[in-house]
Amino acid sequence: MEHIVLSPAKVNLFLKVLSKRDDGYHNLVSVADLISLYDVIHIEEGEDVEDGKDDRIIVKDDRGLLPDGEDNTIYKAILFLKKRYKVKRGVRVYVEKNIPIGSGLGGPSSNAATILRELLRIWGLSIGHEELMSLGSKIGADVPLFLYGKSCIMRGIGDRISPVELPSLWYLIVYPNVVLKAKEVYGSLKIVLTNRENDIKLRGKFDTAYDVAGILENDLEKAGILMCPTIKTIKDRLVELGSIGALMSGSGSSVFGIFESDEQARGVSVLLNDMGSIFIAHSI
Repeated sequence: MEHIVLSPAKVNLFLKVLSKRDDGYHNLVSVADLISLYDVIHIEEGEDVEDGKDDRIIVKDDRGLLPDGEDNTIYKAILFLKKRYKVKRGVRVYVEKNIPIGSGLGGPSSNAATILRELLRIWGLSIGHEELMSLGSKIGADVPLFLYGKSCIMRGIGDRISPVELPSLWYLIVYPNVVLKAKEVYGSLKIVLTNRENDIKLRGKFDTAYDVAGILENDLEKAGILMCPTIKTIKDRLVELGSIGALMSGSGSSVFGIFESDEQARGVSVLLNDMGSIFIAHSI
């Protein structure tokens, strides 16, 4: 039986890097909004096996973009579940990739979270919320965000989640067709420890798009622009053309502009077709 599920993207409206950890991750504070740009994941489950011969994990995508083995977050998530809960079933996964790779929109983490949640349901595994979030953080720093499944404030390495209320926003996203690897962007970041976590005051509720525009900040943006100068060009163009605010998402290279309506976003999008791949999405 085939199961089909949607795997959403995210944008980071605020991202402050606080420190580098001994494990290579960074402590941060971020406000993230899940958006209506989706990968479509097809899951086909194998039968129970005793000898393990058909106990395979097969992951493919329509564009040939995803890596093989444990470098693939979907494969890693399935393997983690199978080992931890001694599941002897094969799984075939096929992904319609709409979220660009290396875009800062969270595709790999979203895919892993979506697979985790769906396989727990399919396999009838009962896991508490805290255990699930802990399991997700072992697969990737942004996985807990997608397991939480709605707008939130992320702290630590992204594993500590608290709620935030955001207005419904429309986003015009421009991906300059340049892959930026998060590890390299973080690696080139010059951290100036001017803030401690407790010094960063974020409201739990934002009433308007203009309130959200007032917090737009991303410590990774300067590093991203050095690696891909087009990011600044796109950001400047979005502001010139009337976006309420614009910012690079996550570790880039995608840039989003905030708009109050679908019509405004679409009107501007036709003026940016020469700058990369265009996506129009809203908060979910």
